[in-house]
Amino acid sequence: MMDEGEIKWNEYYIPGTTVFKNKLGITNEEELQQVEADITFQKLLELYDNPIAGNFDVEHFRTIHKYLFEDIYYFAGEFRNVEMHRYTTFVNSKEIEFRLNAILREMQEDILKCQSYQQCVSFIAKFYYSLTDVHPFREGNGRTIREFLREFVDIYMPQYKLRWSKMDKKALLEGLVYGIMGKGLLEIEFRNGLVDREEKISR
Repeated sequence: MMDEGEIKWNEYYIPGTTVFKNKLGITNEEELQQVEADITFQKLLELYDNPIAGNFDVEHFRTIHKYLFEDIYYFAGEFRNVEMHRYTTFVNSKEIEFRLNAILREMQEDILKCQSYQQCVSFIAKFYYSLTDVHPFREGNGRTIREFLREFVDIYMPQYKLRWSKMDKKALLEGLVYGIMGKGLLEIEFRNGLVDREEKISR
């Protein structure tokens, strides 16, 4: 007999599969992943030109997730109700909103202390790690966190832009895996990705 946690975990899937229940009627996992990637890529392009207005609070964070995934998943914008771990055990599902509120309040306070470029880099590295550690959604955490931080930089660090394409995904993951010990790895990548606002790029 399955326990409560297993029941909740399986509720995310089409019965008898490891394919997320989705609004598109897709039953093949690889196909769903590809369609999800295509849709969210287009949504992120739209947000680049028309970011979601908000106060960088929990509701703003959830709205970004909802916008990115609402065409695909029923759980878009909703916090997970299951426990998750990958390279670490993420925050308990019952504590997600509390922890996220605390982190976002701290962001609003700490941004006032960012005077130099290095302080801005350290700020982003710290909160990228903190938000990833909460891992509030069942799927789509990385894309939501990246967009949230990109919009945050646009508003609170107007002299800079955050370019995720300039960062190495493997190095970012290693920085997350090593936690506090990986702080240096994260900062190296964010020094690559935090660029002058006037820098010309090709999208």
